[in-house]
Amino acid sequence: MNRILFIEDNKTKIEDIKSFLEENYKDINLSIRESFTSGLRELFTNEYDIVFLDMSLPTREGSPNNSLNNFEQLGGHKILSEMKRKEMFLPTILITMFRDFGVGQSFMDLNEIDEMCKKEFENFYKGVVYYSSREDSWKEKLNNYLTELI
Repeated sequence: MNRILFIEDNKTKIEDIKSFLEENYKDINLSIRESFTSGLRELFTNEYDIVFLDMSLPTREGSPNNSLNNFEQLGGHKILSEMKRKEMFLPTILITMFRDFGVGQSFMDLNEIDEMCKKEFENFYKGVVYYSSREDSWKEKLNNYLTELI
């Protein structure tokens, strides 16, 4: 059985990806954590085979999403950095519904984030899936990554 940790706070995205996995991959055990802190704790406490990771995450579960003090805009990158620091090279797929990150001079688009992660985390970062609840193209891309990993 493949164990996947999904660190994500958007309920619709969670349900869509959970349904996709249930329909296409019967032997997957999916654990979900909805914040940067709980996701990091779960990652380093239990064993997983694959990580699905959102880039923008609330700091803690239950944090108000509209408060910048309680939100990590590049929380996914910080989790990848911690994984590298602790030499936890689990295959990781970034799944995001945003194409742009940051503000002003620190602004990066999704392609720039993907290239940066490929360089910084080449041992375990597999790539990015752009998720949209209005489209199904994310399913094919996620399926392609999973086919390589499972």
